[in-house]
Amino acid sequence: MEKPTGRDVPAREKKGASAKAVILAAAVFILALHGVIIYNTLRINALGAQISEATRDSFRYSQVSWNFENATEEVSDQVLLFVNTGSEDRLTAYLQQADALREQDAALAAPMRSSEYRANGEIRAAAKAMDQRTDMEWYAARLCMEAFGTEPEKYPELASVVLKAEDLALTPEEQQVRAIRMLSGSEYMQVKSEMHTHITNAVQMISEDNAAEIQQLTATLGRYRAMQWVMTISIISILMIMCTLLFLLLIVPLEKSVSLIQNGEPLPAGKGFSDFRRLAKSYNELLHHRKMMEGYLRRQSLTDALTKMSNRLAFQDYASHLIWERSHSSVTLFSLDVNGLKETNDRNGHACGDELLRECAVCIRDAFGGNEDRRCFRFGGDEFAAIWVDVPAEEVDAAMEAFRKLQTAHNVSISVGFAHTDDLSETTMEELFDEADRFMYKEKAAFYEKENARHAVS
Repeated sequence: MEKPTGRDVPAREKKGASAKAVILAAAVFILALHGVIIYNTLRINALGAQISEATRDSFRYSQVSWNFENATEEVSDQVLLFVNTGSEDRLTAYLQQADALREQDAALAAPMRSSEYRANGEIRAAAKAMDQRTDMEWYAARLCMEAFGTEPEKYPELASVVLKAEDLALTPEEQQVRAIRMLSGSEYMQVKSEMHTHITNAVQMISEDNAAEIQQLTATLGRYRAMQWVMTISIISILMIMCTLLFLLLIVPLEKSVSLIQNGEPLPAGKGFSDFRRLAKSYNELLHHRKMMEGYLRRQSLTDALTKMSNRLAFQDYASHLIWERSHSSVTLFSLDVNGLKETNDRNGHACGDELLRECAVCIRDAFGGNEDRRCFRFGGDEFAAIWVDVPAEEVDAAMEAFRKLQTAHNVSISVGFAHTDDLSETTMEELFDEADRFMYKEKAAFYEKENARHAVS
């Protein structure tokens, strides 16, 4: 390999600061600050979640309380309908709604988190009034069951209610009237009023407590957010300083190196961090070796090893070049195929077959090659091609005549077909190949027909 000269020779290394040491020190400091920010962010998120939970609890409890009151009214309506009509459907509906009401009662008591909870007293009073109301409704319903002759066993909840002796002594009509008066009397209405008052007071207390809690949490959240801003601004300032230093000491040298690398030029190995200088030295050495290898590999990749003729890949590159750079040129495409290669390989061995291909390549190159606008290619096996660009079409006949003479001189047979276009942009390489192949295969068929006839005579 050639020895690097000029700019390819790496500059003498100099001692200097390591980018790794500088970045590591900055990274440790920034990570410590980020740890503080992460902790502060977690605290802010926790406070925000607490505020959201308190707000949801206040809204949810208000909804539960009002739904509870509406449900109690519906339950009262069902039991009143039963005592007035004696319909067991109404009684069944009452008991089902009463079960649902007990579940809402449990939800209503959920805020009682501790004995110091301010609304607990009102909630307990509301629950007590609820129990009294339920007792009165069950007693009235049980009394009407007695009046209407409803079987107690069908309703085990009410079967346990014990009626007073004086109520049992009443006639069915009097028992019904007694039940109706019980559910419309002042005592029942008083219990309902007390329950409503206690629920309203509990909701108000819970709302006030939640508002105070939210206010306190919001104030704490504001302090943490202020700390977050201070630390964030500090981080940004430090990062700006570090970015400035890195830009001047690392990015600028790298940007200059990018353009040099893109142009395939060596890097200046005497500037920047010591890491960069070592990198530049190694890169310059690799660049020199790469250029040498690229030239060699490029030549090898585009050349057929047997015939030393350009290969299929070279043909594709050349065709792409024509399409993009010379699309309005005239093009003549020749498709060639060696006759008798398989028979030669089978009869005399592949060494003779290879020699036949080399002889054919000489004929094709002498007839159709010559310069950049007259190029020949071997695709592989017995397939060859040639391209003429901006060559007058009348020269084709002379080339074909010379080609026939060359075949005779070299004792080879090659089928050939061609296609021509005055403007490449009006067709495609595939269409030209198809047309050239058709003529080539016609000639090849004629060759084998002639050969078969000759063997038949002999």
